Amino acid sequence: MIPDLSVVLPVRNAEHTLGEALESCRGQTFERLELLVVLNGCEDGSAEIAARHAGEDGRVRVLESAAEGGVTEAQRVGVAAARAAVVARMDADDVSHPTRLQKQWALLAADPALAAVGCGVRLIQSEGEGMERYVDWVNSLATPEAVARERFVECPVIQPSMMMRREALELVGGYEETAWAEDHDLILRMLARGLRIGKVEEVLLDWRDGPERLTRSHAMYEEDQVWRMKAHHLARLPQVRERGVVIAGAGPIGKRLGRLLGEEGVGLQGFFEVNVRRIGQQIGGVPVGASEEMGARWREAVLLSAVGVPGGREKVRRLALGVGFEEGEDFWCCC
Repeated sequence: MIPDLSVVLPVRNAEHTLGEALESCRGQTFERLELLVVLNGCEDGSAEIAARHAGEDGRVRVLESAAEGGVTEAQRVGVAAARAAVVARMDADDVSHPTRLQKQWALLAADPALAAVGCGVRLIQSEGEGMERYVDWVNSLATPEAVARERFVECPVIQPSMMMRREALELVGGYEETAWAEDHDLILRMLARGLRIGKVEEVLLDWRDGPERLTRSHAMYEEDQVWRMKAHHLARLPQVRERGVVIAGAGPIGKRLGRLLGEEGVGLQGFFEVNVRRIGQQIGGVPVGASEEMGARWREAVLLSAVGVPGGREKVRRLALGVGFEEGEDFWCCC
């Protein structure tokens, strides 16, 4: 029987957590699923654990992907083998709550306009306050509008919490090999096509932190690659290409974003600043204006907020909205 849902679970050397992850998927209240375990260069006991679960449960299928392709290739192999019209993601070190898939499936079924849904996430074995703040922020994005609006701040959906219509995944070309994070890249491509991503607000996934997770250990998640990805996707927005940008924040973040956008062929009109020592100066030949000039100077350009200090995003947002910018159209927060 063809399953209603395919769960894709890439694995690389996860013998200490894989069993719990697989049990959490097999124990779902939504039973009409297949669980595709994709072994990616495993050198520990992960293959044996996966084989045991496949022997116990006919819904579990074990696949292999080329080790050098990493998680991106593993996901592509899993999606290609999936038989269902809906694909969910799961990681080998996380735990899905028993009703996770049932509740996400119900939301997708209730709203045909949604291409994908996430869910609330609980961070376990936290390695630091930065990740805790990130999870709190992601959990606060409760609507498709909020997910779309915040897309350039951070990745607005946590990858292993995703459930997607396969046709939406195929529409944007699926997971692509990139120099930066493949999950955020996929979501940016989905949102650029106007696809809507919803969320079950209830916490339904335990997301394990740790020094070995890809976000901490792989080069594609390094800060420079994050900003290259943001510039790449910003540069593909029609209004950015046509009108150029002005950046709120002339510090290191704003200067880096301006430089990377220039490499993408985007015109930088100027910077807005609160630091009086920078106002009236030029950075790379680009003038720096006062924040009080926002809405009057360079108004034709798309405004990008690149202020990294605590509270900076909220301050720029208030100023921008107060002078008539529309977030998600001619104004974007980028950090």
